[in-house]
Amino acid sequence: MSTLTIKNLFVTLEGKPILNGINLTLQQGKTHVIMGPNGSGKSTLGNTILKHPNCKIVKGTISFGKNKLSSMKTDEIARAGVLLALQHPQAVSGVSVTNLLTIAVRKFSEKPKSFKMAHFWNEIKDTAKALHMPDEFLSRSLNEGFSGGEKKKMEILQLSLLPAKCVIIDEIDSGLDIDALKLVAKQITKLRARGVSIIIITHYNRILRWILADRVHILHKGKIIKSGTEALAKDIEKNGYSEYIQKSL
Repeated sequence: MSTLTIKNLFVTLEGKPILNGINLTLQQGKTHVIMGPNGSGKSTLGNTILKHPNCKIVKGTISFGKNKLSSMKTDEIARAGVLLALQHPQAVSGVSVTNLLTIAVRKFSEKPKSFKMAHFWNEIKDTAKALHMPDEFLSRSLNEGFSGGEKKKMEILQLSLLPAKCVIIDEIDSGLDIDALKLVAKQITKLRARGVSIIIITHYNRILRWILADRVHILHKGKIIKSGTEALAKDIEKNGYSEYIQKSL
């Protein structure tokens, strides 16, 4: 079983210090939630794990099992099974989600010659149906003309079909109505049932009504200042971050 381990991580974003000594251990198949005020470094943490070019690791390491992610390229990290669902997914003109997923899965596959396109096409359609996404979305250019909520569903569809081992899901609940949120939460629960490790970055407790979280962490000024159970997320929703921030000073 592979564990995501972040040790003493310091990161700058375009020269500005953002993460200031992150330590985090995520065991295989577990779900951790990262919460915190705006500007606390939540998205930077996810982007750093996938080696966004603007995020520079000044100190510390990130590893997943035997893979030292902090020394790998983004495509190598993805091939190791570590994936990121973006907070702001981009449109990709001329590339349909079906073509994108087919190419990606073939590259991931240990036996590409045994890849069955017809079977995979059915998997794509079944997953889209579970997310209440029309079939026509699958042949359109990725995210082109999609609403914010549709883009978030598309991120989850991709994570569900790729051979992920560890996923970082950045603010998936923004832009989703309550019915769509339930559908997305169900797919995330299926990922967990497959043994996928999950980090959910969020501002709100509402997604945790349908997802089991093993640990909840508060991030503030680039540091984890408090960790706890789901009860911590409920308290944040009721009382905010002020008490925990004051205690960390």
